[in-house]
Amino acid sequence: MEYVAQAFRAPFEFYSWMMSKSDPRTINWPLCGSPFPILSIIISYVYFVKVLGPQWMKNKEPFKIEKIIAAYNILMVIFSAWFFIHGGSYSYIAPWGKFSWICEPINYSTEPEVIDMITIGWWYLMLKIAEFADTIFFVLRKKFTHISALHVIHHSLVAWGVWIGMKFGAGGNNAFFPFINCFVHTIMYSYYCLAAMGPGMRKYLWWKKYLTILQMVQFVVAFAHSMIPLFYDCGYQKGFAYAIMFHAFLFMAMFMNFYRHTYNKEKALKSSSQVETFALKSNGHSVVQKEQNGEVHHRKNGTATKVE
Repeated sequence: MEYVAQAFRAPFEFYSWMMSKSDPRTINWPLCGSPFPILSIIISYVYFVKVLGPQWMKNKEPFKIEKIIAAYNILMVIFSAWFFIHGGSYSYIAPWGKFSWICEPINYSTEPEVIDMITIGWWYLMLKIAEFADTIFFVLRKKFTHISALHVIHHSLVAWGVWIGMKFGAGGNNAFFPFINCFVHTIMYSYYCLAAMGPGMRKYLWWKKYLTILQMVQFVVAFAHSMIPLFYDCGYQKGFAYAIMFHAFLFMAMFMNFYRHTYNKEKALKSSSQVETFALKSNGHSVVQKEQNGEVHHRKNGTATKVE
């Protein structure tokens, strides 16, 4: 019975311990007290985009929300750029930011400048929650194949990771990933904004592959940067470093898998579809074979035949 009682008490003891480690400056801020509100938001998001939303849209026509999506992406470009520049002015952008690019401990003071910075961090958390709309738009447009495990896990864990930072230690090295992430998202949402403008913009979207590479680079940089406090003690807690390394490694592995399956496959299909064989001898005649719109045509003695 004692073991049962201990097992029953363990979650409550862990919760009490976790709350005792809270950053006292943010513990009473919205969503920064108990973990249950943010977990409820994340779980509701996952349930809607993976279960409830697809069921609800099953017999409905896709919503025509292209203009809303374009406006949303424009706002995301503006917000991401603002967080990068304004937030960076408190941290890494010289000459205003005073953070060390090597290792920066968390400043738990209540100085006005410090509070201003962690306030920006709280709004960054709101931005990560607002980005759940990316997936909700997929549901409303019935683009269910876009709602991949990578997409949903990425959105969920980024929001959870930012909450961890706000809950236990806003600032210091914890600000590094949001800083570079805002830069990447400024570019990413610029791409999405162009894509939402219709087929006429496709010729300007040749750089999607390089956007994915940029996203992977940010995780490599975040992983490498989070390793520094393990070897160089600047007062930054190593527990945060391990947490960031875990997130960065997980996302890097998932994005690499996405890149391999998406772009390598596209390259193979493109090469296959563009193959042309000239001067093939068939019964003494020249044959030209080319794939057009998914059909193979054989031209022989000036007569075209279609092979289904």
